[in-house]
Amino acid sequence: MDEVKTELLNPITDKYLIDEYFNLTVKKELDTDIDFAFEYIITQNIVSKKLILVKTFSDFILDNPQLYILLSSLIYKINTRSLSKNQIITELEGLRKNL
Repeated sequence: MDEVKTELLNPITDKYLIDEYFNLTVKKELDTDIDFAFEYIITQNIVSKKLILVKTFSDFILDNPQLYILLSSLIYKINTRSLSKNQIITELEGLRKNL
């Protein structure tokens, strides 16, 4: 049987993928265009030493409950490694076609 390798998402080198994934997902779900590049930072978890995304949400996001919840859940998916790099790329291809 062939071994299937899953490439993990690197928040630093793959930040452009994360930003586009956030942008297109929010566009699809909430029909809102916003640049999320400055709505989070990348830092190292003190305990696990893994790179994680930390929310630095603007007032616009904090004042919009649907947007806040959606972005929080997307950040959670990235931080828990629920999405591989390949899954994000596949998801982006679908989002690009449908928007």
